[in-house]
Amino acid sequence: MMNSFDQRVDELLRQGAERVLKAPQSWRDEVGKAVVAAIDSENMPFIESVIRRENLIGVMHWANSILSDPNGPITPVISSELYAIIREQVRKGELDISLNGYRVAQNITWRRWMRIVFDLTSDKDELQAVLDRSARSIGNYTDAAIAILSRYIDAERAELAKGAPALQREVLQQVLSGKLADPFSAGQRLGYKFDRPHTVVRIWTSEIQRDSDLVNRAADRIVPMLGGAPGLRIEEGESSLFLCFDQPIDYSRLESDCPDGVMVAVGQVGQGFSGFLESAYSARMVQMILANARNGRRVADHEVVRLQTILVSDDGAFQHFVSDVLGDCLRASQDLKHNLLMYLKQGCNAAYTAEQLGIHRNTLNRQLDRVNDLLPQPLGDANRLNIAVALEGLLWRP
Repeated sequence: MMNSFDQRVDELLRQGAERVLKAPQSWRDEVGKAVVAAIDSENMPFIESVIRRENLIGVMHWANSILSDPNGPITPVISSELYAIIREQVRKGELDISLNGYRVAQNITWRRWMRIVFDLTSDKDELQAVLDRSARSIGNYTDAAIAILSRYIDAERAELAKGAPALQREVLQQVLSGKLADPFSAGQRLGYKFDRPHTVVRIWTSEIQRDSDLVNRAADRIVPMLGGAPGLRIEEGESSLFLCFDQPIDYSRLESDCPDGVMVAVGQVGQGFSGFLESAYSARMVQMILANARNGRRVADHEVVRLQTILVSDDGAFQHFVSDVLGDCLRASQDLKHNLLMYLKQGCNAAYTAEQLGIHRNTLNRQLDRVNDLLPQPLGDANRLNIAVALEGLLWRP
């Protein structure tokens, strides 16, 4: 049973709530302007108006609840419009601007509320009791509203990170194109942390496949060979996957075990957000070169095609370079050019090269004689490097 002092405190709370509900428009404008200034919504009028209205409604809802029952719990009111705004904020990777307004509204309401309470009574004990209960009530209401919205934000981020492939593709493209350049926002939207090493791997089908799940099955088979599950796995389309690992990749087994019809491009290792972008770019370059290569390779990494990523930037210059270096040898048989490249890679050791090729040394020597007849200049120390670069480049060209 309540004593007379508690009843007096309840009555003061009700009187204060009545004054809040009858507050002049200037007070409401003060709350609204402060909330809009705090949310930093980049001049988006709709968002500003919804959040401003939401906070004003929250203040009035609290006052009405106090007027009805000064001791009862107060459940926050949150509109469907605010939920829709938060959902859009999560999709865009914006910070939680909608939550900032609650604390601002709480602070302004508390300052105004103290003036009301001091105007209602000058008794020290009454002031202490009313301010203590109202501080806890306002704080609990604000905390409860923010907790509800925070859980909703976390749920939306989790859904975006684990599902919704189309949304993940959209976010990834925004990151790779530079439209989403904030690592924190990008990481939240992708469910991925950028403060680590990154190795991007792209897996795709080399031709149109009727089996739309081929790439995913291939990835399930390939991933264990790469040393662990990727931190990021996004379907770029029915026939392409974007994976990112937090360690260097050893793909030595992939060439022989890679499923038919599937190709794999491994990017360079990068660190941090910029390293992620570099790894993704290098994987894309490897993919472009590998897709057009004539050498039958289905797996390659940045180191294997590093020289080609430079040469591919100017096809006309490369073709001119090859023609000048190889001369008539450019039109020689593929076998002859292959054996010549092997000879150069083996340090011009004819005996070892012939053994590796499975041919007689004399056969290789005759082929080298033929090469000297076709080259603009006989094979020697002055032109060996350029010839090797030209032959290697041709292997990766359409």
